[in-house]
Amino acid sequence: MKCKILEYRPDFVRLLLENTKPAMANAYRRVIQSEVPILAVDEVIFFANTTAFFDEYIAHRLALIPLRTPRKVLDFGEDYAVRLKLDVIAQEEQEIVYSRQLESSDPEVYPVNPDIPIIAMNKGERLSLEAIARLGRGKQHAKWQPVVALGYRYYPIYVFDPQKCIEAKELVEKTNAEAIHENGMLRVLDAPYHPTLEKILKRCALDFGEPAVKVEYDDSRIIIKFESTGALDCDEILLIAVEELLRKLEVLENSIKAANRS
Repeated sequence: MKCKILEYRPDFVRLLLENTKPAMANAYRRVIQSEVPILAVDEVIFFANTTAFFDEYIAHRLALIPLRTPRKVLDFGEDYAVRLKLDVIAQEEQEIVYSRQLESSDPEVYPVNPDIPIIAMNKGERLSLEAIARLGRGKQHAKWQPVVALGYRYYPIYVFDPQKCIEAKELVEKTNAEAIHENGMLRVLDAPYHPTLEKILKRCALDFGEPAVKVEYDDSRIIIKFESTGALDCDEILLIAVEELLRKLEVLENSIKAANRS
């Protein structure tokens, strides 16, 4: 199996798996979503809460705030914990408490987005708490999932009528996309490498339908894409997922060998 990066940003990745099968792509997808450890709030100790919100409600919100997880933290083991303190007395008639007001015991662990609202407080109300963040995995709870919008699809090959999809035809010529002429149609072989072209072809498919635009799929090539919550960058997620998958396969192999010996 080969892997190619089609598009990459620290918070988004689109990659192509070649010479593969859905079972392998799905195994990788599940490991990315469920087996890559990150930090999330797992326990909250309340010292004072005179707001209108129940302790459990606030704790639930804190747990779903993505926390930046340094790679080195993963080597400390799942007993590692970070404490985030919050002590606010509202001075305004109505005051919003934001994620940036959480004070972390580890300066490298902090809310990914500083502007996530936690609660609204009325003047004079107090909220004092300590949140404990621990390492966990997505299979335990959704708050430990490092990715969102994770999915995969077969590699698409678009066949379209250049007389109807004029914009797509012009873009094929401009981008030097790999395309061949077949019976008055254009077959685009590398549309996923050209996101703008693929977007236009999808729009043409909606506007004109078949036979103006037909989509064929190569089931030996699969595209996986996802966004990071920000706890880890996408490259870190990909590498950790590979390590976890190899570890699981090694455990399975050893179990089979042990069973055969006995």
